[in-house]
Amino acid sequence: MIYTHIFLVIVATIILIIFAEHQKLRKITWILLIGCLTYIILIIEPESTKPAITENDEQSMIDSIVAIKKESQPNKSEPVVNDTISTPENIVQDISKEIQILDNVKDINVLSISMAKEIVNKMPVGESGIFLNDITTLFCFTAVDNAIQDNKIVHTWKHNKQDYLKSFITVGDSPNWRCWSRITIRPEMTGDWQVVVSDSMGNYLDSIEFSIIPAYDQLN
Repeated sequence: MIYTHIFLVIVATIILIIFAEHQKLRKITWILLIGCLTYIILIIEPESTKPAITENDEQSMIDSIVAIKKESQPNKSEPVVNDTISTPENIVQDISKEIQILDNVKDINVLSISMAKEIVNKMPVGESGIFLNDITTLFCFTAVDNAIQDNKIVHTWKHNKQDYLKSFITVGDSPNWRCWSRITIRPEMTGDWQVVVSDSMGNYLDSIEFSIIPAYDQLN
C-alpha cells in the first residue's frame, strides 16, 4: 500500500518537473525534486523501523483476545454457591420439623370405619357390606383419634381393585373425630369395592371392603 503511494508521488513529481523545465523554471524543478526525495525518506524510514510481526506474535495476540473473552463470560461449570449457611440452629429446626411430621403420623388412629347409605347427626345410617345399585349415594364413615389440629386423612375408593376416587379430609384435634366421604352410585357401578384410609404421608391406617350388586328388578 505504501509503495503504491510513493509511486504516485514520484509520477506526479516527474510531471511537474517536465512542466517546469518546459517553462524554464529551474529553481522550481530543484524544489520539486528535493521535496519528493524528502517525502519518500520520511515515509520509508518510520515504516522500516516498525518491528516485524511474526506468526508467534499473531498467535499470542489471538490467545490473549480469547482469554479476555473467556474471563468476561460466566463460567457455567462453576457450582452455584448457596447463600444459606447451615448453622446449628437451622439444623435443629429442620430436625424438629421432621419430628413434627412423624408425630403427626403417629398421633392419628382409626377408631371405626363403616359403609352407610346416609349420615344423620354425624352418625352412619343403613350400614352394610352389600348394597344394591339402585341407591344414589354411598358414604364411608370414619371415626379417628387425632391429637394434631388440621391433620388430614385420605379415603381412596377402589372399584374392582382399580383406584376410583381419592377424598382428602381435614380432621381436627379430637379423641373421636367423625368424618366421611361419599360417591354417587350409578347402575353400572356393580362389583367389588374397597375404601383404604391413609394418613397425609400415604401410610396405611385402615380399610373396609363391600360390594354393590344389581337390584332385584334388574335381575328379572
